[in-house]
Amino acid sequence: MYLYIYDSFLSDKKYSDLLSQIEKRVTDLGIKGRIARLSILKNMKELITDGIKSGVQTVVVIGNAQTFAKVINIVAGLEVVLGLIPVENDNKIAKMLGVPPKLLACDVIASRIIKKIDLGLINGHFFVGQAEINDANVLIEYDGYNVRPTTANNNITIYNFADRSIIPNSTPVDGVLEVVITPMKSGVFGKKNITGTILPFSKIKISAEDEEQVSILTDEQVIMKTPAEISVAPQKLRVIVGPERCFE
Repeated sequence: MYLYIYDSFLSDKKYSDLLSQIEKRVTDLGIKGRIARLSILKNMKELITDGIKSGVQTVVVIGNAQTFAKVINIVAGLEVVLGLIPVENDNKIAKMLGVPPKLLACDVIASRIIKKIDLGLINGHFFVGQAEINDANVLIEYDGYNVRPTTANNNITIYNFADRSIIPNSTPVDGVLEVVITPMKSGVFGKKNITGTILPFSKIKISAEDEEQVSILTDEQVIMKTPAEISVAPQKLRVIVGPERCFE
């Protein structure tokens, strides 16, 4: 049984035609299921857990990358498969999973190519893509060593999977995360990225060097605070992927 979760922003009239087309397409493909629309009065966790109790085996998120990131903290580790139908063309998570936008995603859902992928875990919160710290004076406890950025201005990004242009062999199925420390060099036209340092790990700790807490943004939507313990949760999520995914 399928459960389709519609994010609350899809109540905007500009999405009505697209949603009608998606509903018709999943019906034609024989994967029609229950529809749950999020709102102020409807809690995502309750909708999903109630659905699983009633026999739902596949939860399909219709929305954006932020919608998907919210759902993984509910379904991670449960006996349920997660799918994604992105309503926008520029969705980094969907691209990494090989899921095309809008109607074409329905065919990927119907094909049911399922992979178990790793997740990142930071202070009890899962993330699927990356976590970011910008321009922070931090200490990284890595593999028995204390690592400090060499410049005052830097970006620190923890990846579960990254674009191949950043980390050539990045994959969410290897039981490893990567932290990339990228110094920022000031120039005539502002700050410029220079070559970063890549450190693969299974567990690290990050703390602020001063008394202030440092913010960590996970999957572009949840802000965590230091001190933070970050680790990999191997094969934590069962997800539907497409043939054009960026990993085996």
